[in-house]
Amino acid sequence: MDKKNDSAKSGNAAQTGGTGSGSGNMVAPGTGGAVQIPRDAFEANTKAYFDNLHANDKATN
Repeated sequence: MDKKNDSAKSGNAAQTGGTGSGSGNMVAPGTGGAVQIPRDAFEANTKAYFDNLHANDKATN
């Protein structure tokens, strides 16, 4: 049973670690990896992020 628990813990660490820096940042969707944003802010309101992203795309095109 210990092995099963260890693998679950490592899986969770891989999902939450992201860049491994522990900063809580993630690559901003739609930026090609050029921008990092706070994961908590993104997850709290994903709709607003994508609304702004698409509004900015429309304004520049």
